[in-house]
Amino acid sequence: MRKIFLIIFTSVCTEVWGQVGINTNNPSATLDIVSNGNVLSVKALEVNNSDGSELLKLQSNGNIGINTGTSLPTDLLHVKTDVKHENLPVLSSPYSPLAVDATGAAKIKPATIQYFYFKRSTSFGSFSLFDTNIYTNIPFPAGGDVLGNTTGFGFGTDASGTVNSQSVSNISYLTIPEPGVYLFEMYQTALCTGLPTTSSNTGQIAINTIFTTANSGSSAYTTNTIFRDYAIARRSATGGIHSSSYGYANPQKLIVAYQSTTVNEKVALFVNYAGGDSYNTPTCQMNRPNGSDNYGYLIVTKL
Repeated sequence: MRKIFLIIFTSVCTEVWGQVGINTNNPSATLDIVSNGNVLSVKALEVNNSDGSELLKLQSNGNIGINTGTSLPTDLLHVKTDVKHENLPVLSSPYSPLAVDATGAAKIKPATIQYFYFKRSTSFGSFSLFDTNIYTNIPFPAGGDVLGNTTGFGFGTDASGTVNSQSVSNISYLTIPEPGVYLFEMYQTALCTGLPTTSSNTGQIAINTIFTTANSGSSAYTTNTIFRDYAIARRSATGGIHSSSYGYANPQKLIVAYQSTTVNEKVALFVNYAGGDSYNTPTCQMNRPNGSDNYGYLIVTKL
């Protein structure tokens, strides 16, 4: 009995105002427990059920384990099985009230917006518009025109390939690194200089902007979506009436919500002739409209 009394006396100190200390003579709280160490392998507190199974453990380095059995908790709070949360705050984008990182740790942190932003600083072109079987690639190369790429898109060029079974050289493409739904929004303007080679009764040129895809490792592209715009005749570069000019900047647009289902899928964009007046010489191009600071852009957002 005397030994039990001495053990209790040396391990627990009860102050006049009701504070209890375990392994300390100067408790600073109602219950103040001082562990025998400060490392993960030493337990400061352990709670077991009647079968001897550990329900809760507090390690000396501060990690807490709930229902982890004999395993040591590997994070500040390590819970085995489900955790229920109620009344979490509703936060506006780009914030998520709860997220889990690659190690399984639950954290509150901002959600990263994944996007790709390309703003063209130079013109491209010198192509013809007279044959529906000829495809002109719209390039989006890596470099200073890429103003953002949190989607992690890759860049590449196929020296030779096909679009809907038609041969095309030097196809510039983007690689989508992971499956998901992506919104592609592209805007540019087209013009052709000089008189058209042939004229129809339409007084305009129908131009397709084509969204194509190919599997990783393949250079055979197939059409997913076609947007058709029209280059209107009788306008000079400044928009003034002209006898038969296609010098005005005519908008060419493309908006596609695309679901990628495989890793590293390839996307390439093209323009081609769809009808109306025609130019069989390479006098057409994508230009910069008067007053604009760019020659077109492509914005992709992962939804």
